[in-house]
Amino acid sequence: MTFETAIIIRTRNEEKWIGAVLEKLLRQTYRDFEIVIVDSGSIDKTLEIARKYPVKVVQIKPEEFTYPYALNVGIRNTGATRYLVMLSAHSLPISDTWLADGLENFKKYDKLMGVYGFVRALPGTGFWDWFFLEARGGMRRLISGKKFVTEVVERSGMGIMGFTNAVIPKELWEQYPFNEKFAAGGEDGDWVNHWLKKGYRAVKDEQFTVRHSHELGLLGWYKQFKYWELIAKPLPFEKKKLKFRKTEWVK
Repeated sequence: MTFETAIIIRTRNEEKWIGAVLEKLLRQTYRDFEIVIVDSGSIDKTLEIARKYPVKVVQIKPEEFTYPYALNVGIRNTGATRYLVMLSAHSLPISDTWLADGLENFKKYDKLMGVYGFVRALPGTGFWDWFFLEARGGMRRLISGKKFVTEVVERSGMGIMGFTNAVIPKELWEQYPFNEKFAAGGEDGDWVNHWLKKGYRAVKDEQFTVRHSHELGLLGWYKQFKYWELIAKPLPFEKKKLKFRKTEWVK
């Protein structure tokens, strides 16, 4: 069976939020999509919860996991014809029109490599997640005077097209699949840089925002920023480098 769009979700022990994420996806006004979950050895109730919904589950061994490999495996198991959405298992879309709003940008802009959104904190998060994710967004909206902000991005930088929530044309992935040399992450930045050099651009759309956080304290945020700097170059995947996060393995 084919769909216009596929949503790829990487999971490992995501029982806390996976049900809420799937519920939100299945309430989207845009309906022409399938959900593919790539699980790398969950030992909690993640798969039990996921299988209550109309999703395709693809399982890989924990030792096989890397960020780009899991995405590439998921995409190769889709029937999508046009668009690919990368979504974290604890990224909660802000509205029922989230996906429709994101895809609408492909009608507005030419030579578009993809669309991504802003990130807000999940409910019940700590102060520093709120500070870095909520306070800055509120200030941005106050300064712009707009409820939703849209930015056209034509230069490389940290966080551009982060696969926490992003949608890309499938035909571009077919030309350049995610680089599996970036095993520790950073495959999104590598992919963006590849297409920027070819004259493509991205759109950051606030209507495509998700709620997503790792329950980090101030030290955790410092380590997160240092980790993002580290994965700007190809590195092997090491679980020990992610110990500062409460969620496992996924961005």
